[in-house]
Amino acid sequence: MKLAEALIRRADCQKRFEQVKARLLVNAKVQEGDAPAETPAELLAELGRLANELLDLIKRINKTNSVTVFSNNAILSDALAERDLLALQRNAYAE
Repeated sequence: MKLAEALIRRADCQKRFEQVKARLLVNAKVQEGDAPAETPAELLAELGRLANELLDLIKRINKTNSVTVFSNNAILSDALAERDLLALQRNAYAE
């Protein structure tokens, strides 16, 4: 799997995780005597599967970032850290 594909899959997995979490919260609270529209146990199981998939994707992405040489013998994860710091500084100056 290419890095770009893994990043897309990670974003999709994060979105699905949030959707299942929202469905779980809705179905966890029902009036006494009423049945939830979806079984909370099944939603919890799906949340667990998505968490495991997300963990695998994050590990693979981080591993790729830590071994990919970007420029001047710096690895990609270092370049990403510098980018994040520059964004923080830029936001501070803009505010």
